[in-house]
Amino acid sequence: MHSTARVRAFSLIEVVIATGLAAGAVLVIIGLLGQQSRQVRDADDQIVAAQLADGIRVELMRLARQQGFDALAAAIPVMSGAADEGLLLVADRAGMGLRPLVPGDPADGGRYFLVEIRRYPGGPLAYVPAGAVLPLAVRVSWPYQPEPGGSTTVAAADRGRFDFALAINR
Repeated sequence: MHSTARVRAFSLIEVVIATGLAAGAVLVIIGLLGQQSRQVRDADDQIVAAQLADGIRVELMRLARQQGFDALAAAIPVMSGAADEGLLLVADRAGMGLRPLVPGDPADGGRYFLVEIRRYPGGPLAYVPAGAVLPLAVRVSWPYQPEPGGSTTVAAADRGRFDFALAINR
């Protein structure tokens, strides 16, 4: 006697549901990877912005030797609430090529970070012309111009930013 066992297979509906769940899981993973890569890029930009402090100090010392300490201090405006104000420097995405922002200079892809340098308005951190120290407030924001070679400036409210204090000596 021969026994025949009946094997039950998946129905079409079960296959469609399983395929839909697998596709949904793949889409969620891809979405999370994109978000994670954006967070990694933002963290990298923040690290580069923090590392710009030494380059900014060196550039300010160069300008002080070139123009004179008091002339540099006079060229740096006192803090106000306006964005993109002060002594402006730019750097590329790697934090290299830190240089003064020259109006009308064609964008060459090296304007990812914008550095705004201002003097304190009053109090113990206000600049005293006879003093030996120039205390400054520095704001680094990014992306200033996100596209290499582009001339589109990103609004200040849409940029990441890193603020710190810096002082240079005579």
